[in-house]
Amino acid sequence: MIHSTEIFEYLHDLIPEKKYLIAYSGGLDSHVLLHLMAKITDDETKVRAAHIHHGLQKEADDWVIHCQNITTQLDIPLEIFHVNLQETKGKSLEEVARKERYKVLYTSLHKDEVLLTAHHQNDQAETLLLQLFRGAGVSGLAAMPKIRKIAFGSKSIQHARPLLDYSLQSLKDYALKYKLNYIEDPSNQDDVFDRNFLRNQIMPQLRERWSGVDKALSRSASIQAETKLILDELAEQELSSILSSKGNIVHIPTLSKLPEIKQKLVVRHWINKNGFLSPSDKKLDHIFHDVINAREDAQPLVEWSNVQLRRYQRKLYIMSPLVEHDNKVVIEWDVENDLEIPSLGINLQSKEVQHLIKETSKVSVRFRQGGESLFVPKKGFSVSLKNVLHEAGIPPWLRSRIPLIFIDDELKKVIGI
Repeated sequence: MIHSTEIFEYLHDLIPEKKYLIAYSGGLDSHVLLHLMAKITDDETKVRAAHIHHGLQKEADDWVIHCQNITTQLDIPLEIFHVNLQETKGKSLEEVARKERYKVLYTSLHKDEVLLTAHHQNDQAETLLLQLFRGAGVSGLAAMPKIRKIAFGSKSIQHARPLLDYSLQSLKDYALKYKLNYIEDPSNQDDVFDRNFLRNQIMPQLRERWSGVDKALSRSASIQAETKLILDELAEQELSSILSSKGNIVHIPTLSKLPEIKQKLVVRHWINKNGFLSPSDKKLDHIFHDVINAREDAQPLVEWSNVQLRRYQRKLYIMSPLVEHDNKVVIEWDVENDLEIPSLGINLQSKEVQHLIKETSKVSVRFRQGGESLFVPKKGFSVSLKNVLHEAGIPPWLRSRIPLIFIDDELKKVIGI
């Protein structure tokens, strides 16, 4: 049987923060977690819940009402989030829903708040087998960690799974003891989904043959997780020696000095450390063949799952896909106020240019078209903007996105240089 004191001690040892957001679906697992956390809520330990309305089931509206009733009874604040799912070619709706769910949860986390999900030992066993069937390496076979730190935009997120050592049966026993009223999602019986097929068809047969299979598989995942920690430490040591002095950029010549197997380990670690999904083996081969080992004058690009890898001047860059931006736009700027450029996520400070202007000056923000030049007082002559950007090491894909300050139609300042 699960006890709230065990969960409290587990979380207290694992995480110093005492603010938690529970991903609450209304099903058995998350209801047990919600009930446990409600017992340890006090003036110091703050708990709230989030319910994601996917709209995939006709009962979805009823589930919202159910979740509202339960959280009201337990005196836990609840926030409802509606998501509109778009099917993506080559991806299952199950996977799309999972990614969108976590995106919403990560976005809604408050400062110093930890996300809690109700994954249990049986989930861990299923995840290990699914990863094995997909040909995963150590990272995949480590399955779900008890706690994971994630870089999400400007946030550093902690995601904990306090029920990971408990079996599904122990959760059912707890729910029975406290007469918990939880939702039964009919989609859990649809074997078209890989996890449901494994859970409903395969795992019962494995348990009939090997009674402790869930615990054994979960232990194997823990061993793989320990192995991953050792490999991550090794990769981190190597990564620190190959990063460029200009920031989070891999210096390709230094990377190439490592044995090939270490190069792949370090590149995967670098990608994961930046909060992006690890590439498949096939995609990793493309990274090395088409980007890292491309000819010197090439400007290669490899993309997958909301991440781009590019190469410039023997350096490897990682980023989210660039948002659309019209570099032909001309923005008139009243320099009494700061200027926000939403398409670039930039806010230009008026103090950056006020020393350059006169009372009657006309100030505009433009973007590179080609052929611009800039007068450099220290040199006493004008230089081409192309050369300025090249000497500053600005990658080609960013050059048309750098704000140029024109005063009375003359280029006076390149923002960031």
